[in-house]
Amino acid sequence: MGVVTNILGIIMMSSMLFTTYPQQMCISSKIQTEKQLKLGEKSINKNLNYLKEDIRIPQLSDGYDEKRVAEINDKINNDILPKVKEAEKVSKEYFDDIKEERPRFPYEVYSRYKITKDNQLFVSLYNDYYEFLGGAHGMTTKTSYTVDKEKESLIILKELFSEGYNYTDIINKEIKEQISKNPENYFDSGAEFKGISENQNFYIEDDNLVIYYQLYELAPYVFGFPEFKIPLSLFGKDFVYYKGLAL
Repeated sequence: MGVVTNILGIIMMSSMLFTTYPQQMCISSKIQTEKQLKLGEKSINKNLNYLKEDIRIPQLSDGYDEKRVAEINDKINNDILPKVKEAEKVSKEYFDDIKEERPRFPYEVYSRYKITKDNQLFVSLYNDYYEFLGGAHGMTTKTSYTVDKEKESLIILKELFSEGYNYTDIINKEIKEQISKNPENYFDSGAEFKGISENQNFYIEDDNLVIYYQLYELAPYVFGFPEFKIPLSLFGKDFVYYKGLAL
């Protein structure tokens, strides 16, 4: 009788383990998943008489620290939304002032982003904001954002590397070599390039660090955004996110 009782007890305990423990695991996993930083978007679409707006703005959600995530979104929004507001104001004033010979098509603002690298350690992306408010052609402004997923904060260029590491010499050398291959594409044959700044614009694409400049900064409009791809392998383990290269 005692043996039978013990066997029944073991069966009951096993049954409890299989019915309760997996449920706890699922709950824990669900909470962890919900905490992970996610990337979505905010859209603005207007079709006014004087302005056409087609805006898509990257937005982060979830994560562990709502305040940090909100700060990143505020930075992104402040890079784009004031430009849209100013375009609305300028285009309306111009449209109202010119009663005759109004443009045959409305002015336009257009914004799109591209995710260039997304792994467990960070996400990197850039946003192109284009506006046409008259003139020979429109203008595009590029902004980029690389976010540390664990710290839930934006990364500036120097934070990609070990403290005290001389990354600037490597980057400057690579950029000068790339400019030298087509000097005719740059102002003053590339002599205007004086080296990167501490807060240089960049994003990460595949396994490359991409240093970029705005239209007209280093080259004529016809050549677009000057971009320089630098293999991250050149920095070895001094690139602090080197483990993410394989992800």
